[in-house]
Amino acid sequence: WIWMEEEAAAESPCRPLAAVPITLLSGFLGAGKTTLLRQALENKEGLKVAVVVNDVAKVNIDSKLVRERTVGKGDDDLADCVELQNGCACCNASDELLEGMSQLLRLAKRRGIKYDRIIIELSGVAEPKNIRREFVEAAEAGNESMKLVELQTMITVVDSPSFTELYQSGDSINRRPDLCAEEGEEVVESDRKVVELLVEQVECADFIVLNKKDKMNPENMEYLTGVVGTINPSAQIVPCEWGKVSLDTVFGPPKGTSWVSKADDEDDLRDAVAAAKHLRDKKRKEPDEGHACDDNCGHEHGHGHGHGHEHGHSHDGKACDHKECENSDSIRQTTTSAAKKFGITSFVYSRRRPFHPQRLMKAILYLPVKVDPETGKMMDSWEFPHAKEEAKNGDDVADGSCMKKIIRSKGFVWVANQHRSAQYWSHAGHYFELRALGLWWAATALDKWPDGGDNSSKEVQKIVEDFSREEPSQRWGDRRQEIVFIGIGMHEKSIEKVMDECLLTDEEMKTYVEQAKLSPADVVKVDTATNSAVSV
Repeated sequence: WIWMEEEAAAESPCRPLAAVPITLLSGFLGAGKTTLLRQALENKEGLKVAVVVNDVAKVNIDSKLVRERTVGKGDDDLADCVELQNGCACCNASDELLEGMSQLLRLAKRRGIKYDRIIIELSGVAEPKNIRREFVEAAEAGNESMKLVELQTMITVVDSPSFTELYQSGDSINRRPDLCAEEGEEVVESDRKVVELLVEQVECADFIVLNKKDKMNPENMEYLTGVVGTINPSAQIVPCEWGKVSLDTVFGPPKGTSWVSKADDEDDLRDAVAAAKHLRDKKRKEPDEGHACDDNCGHEHGHGHGHGHEHGHSHDGKACDHKECENSDSIRQTTTSAAKKFGITSFVYSRRRPFHPQRLMKAILYLPVKVDPETGKMMDSWEFPHAKEEAKNGDDVADGSCMKKIIRSKGFVWVANQHRSAQYWSHAGHYFELRALGLWWAATALDKWPDGGDNSSKEVQKIVEDFSREEPSQRWGDRRQEIVFIGIGMHEKSIEKVMDECLLTDEEMKTYVEQAKLSPADVVKVDTATNSAVSV
């Protein structure tokens, strides 16, 4: 259903918007999305807000709750509505969602008004990354509505007391109807793991609302804030009760260029790498003693590249007196302090040498991801690492127990038997995926790069920075291991040792070099003198 609130107010001249900003609201059923949405609809600030409520049922229970907002207040306050028949917005109802927004815009034009914001409440099983992708594809396809709207803010509402239980669950979505359908409603068919979708919701968000904090003791709430803030260090964490959050903070004007809504999957990975490296640099007040390396060690050397997107307004070296910045800084400081207190850490595993596929599989099986082929159930028990446990000092490598401290890992992987194809590594709790992303950029024709390979493009420069500048790895272009590991009581050196044992040996590298000659040659390299991509 789609509602249009007609509480009129003059548009603020200090925040002109060329397009109507859109907010996506994600989270499992019961997290408190509708309660939070009510707060927006009952605002007294005079904003003109259109709302799209989408769920996986023929009769949307949530829409009835929101609809109560208009009962008994006269015809002028009754909501106009367009019905979305069925399906998740990221699946079979996506075209209908876009058409619904088009109808809203036409309605606004006829009435001579402009919405201050459109809020889309997604179903419990909706995938925010897919919705984001659909907006991009609709714009590229020339959808006229996309010229009048802008996906601007992505919000995820988390049921705080249930977070740990959901994270350590090995269930698929279709085994947890309580997360996606009211009693008696049709359960969506999805093989995705609960933890997989939960992590996507947390990572694909500008704001993470930790709802029901009144049902958490202070220490557990602080712990959850640290965990969530480490999984998504770019988001603003908003603890609350009964969905009561500052509308100015969550639905207000942007504080600069939004990161999540403007990113794609590769940007997500780059930003996670940059954030982990940034946190590591802050911790290291002195240069890392490290180890002595030669040119063949496979470790990442030289300068580091941060690909963080722009955030917020410029302070130009002056003290900022914006209240929203003060609140954001305070929350981030709290998140960092909580992470430090509970031993929640992250690091980036970076190497310029391929993995041996069999040894890599052995390392993967140290994670709690083994499945019984007959029953389909998880074979490993796993619980969220205890906040008070201390990291071991290297005696946890032989049995792989160091890998059980990892709660989240993701990144780019280079496997020896997939010379031309980049692999995507994604792990959370009982969930693991290693899948092909596509060709490495070195193996992709320059005119197939973003913006046609124009070296003045920011997108092209991001890719260029991923190419190695040092021998002997320079010949391999952007091929690399670059995995972000997030854990609790995690021992970095032990995990690095497990992963290093998967790398090809010097003798195996000689064989790899010969085998690579049988594959099509790379077609792009980086001219180090000009720092530009060139065809070869």
